[in-house]
Amino acid sequence: MKNYHKVLIVLSIFLIPITSTLASNVYEIKLPDVPKVEAVVPEPITLKVTGSTSKTNKEILEELNRDKSIKFSNHKAPVYYEHKEDSSKVAKVGEIFNGKVTAFLHTTYMEQNKVIDILQKAGFEILASLPIDKKGFATSIVFTNDEILKASTKINRGFASTLRVTIDKKNRLVSITNPIFFMNAFMQDDYDKKLALRTLSTLRDAFKDLKNSDEQLKFRILKRYQFMKGLPKYMDMTTIKKGNMHTLLQKARESNKVVYEKALSVDSTIIGVKLGSRTTKFVKKIGYQNAGLLPYPVLIEGGEVKILDPKYYIAIMYPMLKMSQFMTIATTPGAIHKDIDKIFR
Repeated sequence: MKNYHKVLIVLSIFLIPITSTLASNVYEIKLPDVPKVEAVVPEPITLKVTGSTSKTNKEILEELNRDKSIKFSNHKAPVYYEHKEDSSKVAKVGEIFNGKVTAFLHTTYMEQNKVIDILQKAGFEILASLPIDKKGFATSIVFTNDEILKASTKINRGFASTLRVTIDKKNRLVSITNPIFFMNAFMQDDYDKKLALRTLSTLRDAFKDLKNSDEQLKFRILKRYQFMKGLPKYMDMTTIKKGNMHTLLQKARESNKVVYEKALSVDSTIIGVKLGSRTTKFVKKIGYQNAGLLPYPVLIEGGEVKILDPKYYIAIMYPMLKMSQFMTIATTPGAIHKDIDKIFR
């Protein structure tokens, strides 16, 4: 009986009619009839075409005999030539070649007075000329002209206002800073290519036997140059002192350390200062050939005394400096900072 009731319950859920005969234990299940669905078959579409779409025999023959050749105009395409660099072309001394540019222009050794005479006849102004060491192994000459000074009046561009000559008596060499190299490094986005080339051309005309030095760098990296990752770049300048422009200049003059002074604008002056004799000895360790980086340039601008970070300035003036050499002068950047700081106390 229990099973009987279970069957009734299940079948009642699905609403299936059930009839039963208890006496014979026969169960009759009646399934629902399948519903009838009437399908509607669409009638075929009949297209009616009016008029004739066929061509006559004459029209077909005319179509076959028609000239189907492509007609071209008399216009001639331009002649294109494959651009190839002239392998026989050699860049002039000091110019960019294969992406690189020399930092210095070398010429045969000559005495200080002769170098000054050549520069002056070429239209340059001599700002300073002084020995770098007590023994006179190296002499530095600082020079400029009106064009260079005018281009250096923009803010933070005063360090490009001078060029340098090193007379290296020990190695019997005269080395001149290449304007293309240093103007690009110090003028940054204000680099004037035409001015740099004109200045270089003037130097080539003045010193007939100029040669490129082996100290070369890629021209495109000069604006962001640093000795190595993590060390300062050009714009990482050090501010030594802040104050009134006139007061700062007067303080520098009273120190007796100023070698040259040149006004760039009403609010900007570049000066060169002597470092202590002990500090200056670093040039002996890394080479007299580029000792013309001294006297150290100081820019007084907008009420601030600024210098190029010594770690940057020494590296850019000695572009082939090795890490082992740099380590021998590890205390020099700090000593330079202290020497200049004393001037403005």
